Amino acid sequence: MSEIFCARKEDILAVLESAETGDCIMVNSLSDIVENSRELLGIAGKLAARGADICSAAEAIDTRTASGKMFFTVCGTLSELDRSDRKRRRQDGIDRARDDGKYKGRKPIAVDENLFDSVVALWQDGKITARQAMAKLDLKPNTFYRRIKEREDAKMTDMKKAGHEIREEIREAAKQSRRDLDELKKQVRAEAKEVKKAADEKLELHDVERELRKDRIRAEIEYHDSVKQLKKEVEAEAKELRKLNEE
Repeated sequence: MSEIFCARKEDILAVLESAETGDCIMVNSLSDIVENSRELLGIAGKLAARGADICSAAEAIDTRTASGKMFFTVCGTLSELDRSDRKRRRQDGIDRARDDGKYKGRKPIAVDENLFDSVVALWQDGKITARQAMAKLDLKPNTFYRRIKEREDAKMTDMKKAGHEIREEIREAAKQSRRDLDELKKQVRAEAKEVKKAADEKLELHDVERELRKDRIRAEIEYHDSVKQLKKEVEAEAKELRKLNEE
């Protein structure tokens, strides 16, 4: 814990890198170390994050006191409002440019795809560290990990698409199989109907042939009976003629 006097902006910027919890930055006036409110909000936020305080003689600010701590609270609130306002204005500008057809987004960093794949494979195999992989590709951490996530998302999308296509093919094959089975059933029913019809016709023909055989047999019997009767009649007439001749 120590008191560090800063007379210029360069002094406070150097102190920010080494300030520790309990340190207090002493200044004659805030105007000596910042040029605008945005710089003041930035310095206050960094000091609060490190647990350090600031005391300004001209503005009677001492963040070691209860009332002085309100300075950090107010600065934090104003800083958040400033970030939100800048983000909103930036988005409004992007929306207007997009509506005018002028916004095309941030130009992607050109990376050799083959080199990227090989370096990422080495990193995933544990042969190099992530820092070494980023150095080989000349990429920052956020870009490096974002590219990896985009690759993984693309692979997952391709897998989902392939799975969907396979399911559709299976579903279509099942539908075709059902259609083929229905057609086969129709053919079997039609063939069975034809077989039954042919069997019925054959049975009718057999019945007709049997009746014809019966009729032929009856006709032959009647013919033999007629011949026998005629023979008897002839024999009777011959007998009568013999009697007449004898007389």
